[in-house]
Amino acid sequence: MPNHAPKPPRLPADVPPSYSGAGDLSALGADGLAEHLLYDSDDAEGLDLEDTVFRDCLFRRVALHGAPLLRASFGECRLEDLNVPVLEAANSGWRNTRIVRSRIGSAELHGASLRSVAFDGGKLGYVNLRAAKLGDVLFRDVIIDELDLGGASLERVAFEDCRIDSLVLNGAKLKDTDLRGAQMRRLTGVSGLRGATIDGFQLQDLAPILAAEAGLTVL
Repeated sequence: MPNHAPKPPRLPADVPPSYSGAGDLSALGADGLAEHLLYDSDDAEGLDLEDTVFRDCLFRRVALHGAPLLRASFGECRLEDLNVPVLEAANSGWRNTRIVRSRIGSAELHGASLRSVAFDGGKLGYVNLRAAKLGDVLFRDVIIDELDLGGASLERVAFEDCRIDSLVLNGAKLKDTDLRGAQMRRLTGVSGLRGATIDGFQLQDLAPILAAEAGLTVL
């Protein structure tokens, strides 16, 4: 029989960035570029980080609340142990980056581009990825209150040992998206599941929603 298993995300090796010095978010230069720096327990509240470019940087316990990150770019970065009530990062870019053991209350990532990104452990409240582009993204051991993928494009995205209380897929386009490792409690936008892979137990849980979508009466 042909193998219809979804293609897994292609992620780089989990190697911490090789920083060369300590960084200070309040001392970013006019060019808004930071490379090979360690940000440890820094506080960005009140700073304007829009359009900032971070390359090969390591963030540890950094407070990013109250710091607009619109159109910011993270490449070859690692963000650990964040505790952010609101992450304002619409239209931002994330590439070859890991977000580890972090708690984010509201992740405003509308229109963002995520390429080779891993969310590893932690708790996410509302994740707004509407109209975002996700390629080679892994969610592992993450609890998510609401994941809004309305109008988003996903390719080679997988979930491992995750719980999603509410998943929104209205207008989403999925390809090689593996939902078998996600425990889902509510789903909106059933038609957006096209291109996803689920298991038999998930199909049973989704049966009432699928029946309602098709206008079926089950007696």
